[in-house]
Amino acid sequence: FFKCTVLLLISASVILSIFTLVLSWVAIQKDHTRKEQRGGSGDTPHLEARRHKESRLRKNSGTINDGESNKIIVPETKNQGERKIKVEHLKPNVLPVAKSIVGTSNTGIYQPPQTGRRILTYKRFGGRLNNQIFQFITSLQHAKVLKRTFVVPNEVRDVDWTGMFDGFGIWDLESLNNAYDIDWTTGLSVEFVTTVPENCVLTPKEGRQLLNGGPKLWEEWDEKCPDVIDIAGSTGLLFCEQQHQFCGDSEAQMEAYKIYDHIKLSSELLQYIPSKREEFKNKGYDELAIHSRRAGEGGYDWELCVNGNAKTCDGHTPSSDQYKFCDIRTMKGNCAIWLDLDWQIKAKSALTNDQKQYKFVLASDGTHDWNIDFKGQFIVANNTDWLLSLERKVHDDVDPETMLETMAVSALAHSKLRRQKDLTKMRGKLDALTATLLDLFSLVDGKYFIGAYYSTLSLNACYFRGMDRIY
Repeated sequence: FFKCTVLLLISASVILSIFTLVLSWVAIQKDHTRKEQRGGSGDTPHLEARRHKESRLRKNSGTINDGESNKIIVPETKNQGERKIKVEHLKPNVLPVAKSIVGTSNTGIYQPPQTGRRILTYKRFGGRLNNQIFQFITSLQHAKVLKRTFVVPNEVRDVDWTGMFDGFGIWDLESLNNAYDIDWTTGLSVEFVTTVPENCVLTPKEGRQLLNGGPKLWEEWDEKCPDVIDIAGSTGLLFCEQQHQFCGDSEAQMEAYKIYDHIKLSSELLQYIPSKREEFKNKGYDELAIHSRRAGEGGYDWELCVNGNAKTCDGHTPSSDQYKFCDIRTMKGNCAIWLDLDWQIKAKSALTNDQKQYKFVLASDGTHDWNIDFKGQFIVANNTDWLLSLERKVHDDVDPETMLETMAVSALAHSKLRRQKDLTKMRGKLDALTATLLDLFSLVDGKYFIGAYYSTLSLNACYFRGMDRIY
């Protein structure tokens, strides 16, 4: 009896397995038939749903995709109900971006109410030029993401001054103004600063959380502050996670990087960077650009480099990681790289043994004598001719006092040039600003770039060079 029972169980198992295989085969054949009817698509349910949604969006817009990447078929209805198909040739990927991102990105999800003035501003802090540029960009990034008008605050103190307001012919901001909603007038009013509600001036913590919070948090701030939001208050630069890191997700951070593409020097000033000068063209200077902050050859100050970089590193690194990145040994290694820069440029393993053939553009803080080891091998930007040209322009005008008052828009420039007939009181500021900007854009134009450690100027140079050149 026991043996019969075992045989029956084995037989039942075999029959069940065969039956299961038959059912699986039938299911596979049915699935194959469905795919053939759909044109052989092997999409997953997720992709099928996405395909269906895109198809529905195209139908709602009155177009039908014909399966080719460079055509759309537009139904046309003639009189008496006849239907004609017109084929229009377009570039590949014709689906509008807005339709592909609706519901999937913060830009598509966030649709703020059109109530209130909807402006965004910030208060300037005590950083120098390149930190001022960085804060300008991060504030404009917030305005773009939050879909508010960006009100640029006045430049009152020496450290505030970027020259963007004034008519000295330093910047070309046409592309920037065309691409973004920027108000250059309201921020000049003293009353504007005093009318920002206190509860709409963000604390440092609120500032760091704003873009990271997403649409839900943004809607809360829209309800609380429909007119104006001050994202920085008096807290200085707005960073997230670590110093000089833009806030928000990858989409929001990309908005910041895009802004760099639209900020340009005027052609009158840009012509003085070395790569634009006729006397330096085709001589190899456009290959390498170097920014020296606390290092160099000849007059190298070892203690200044090590101690200065260690202090700056501490400010850019979480306290838990400072022992790894900001210790004296690491700082000495950083400084040694600069101390031995001549070996890097003149290495015997390079393509030529004649070290004098290695040339580069230099942007330096002026504290080191590069001529001792590199005399005749580097060039620097020179703003002298630009300054002389501007001074002649003012001097030759029939009414230089009125001309200067028209040029001076910012509070700083206006205070220095009021009732003046020349640029004497502003010349030092113009000299320092344009020299720094020519250094910056000289680095941008070089084929290869070596930046200085913990320098906002070097950071801005990287971003102005473009994300596709960072590798």
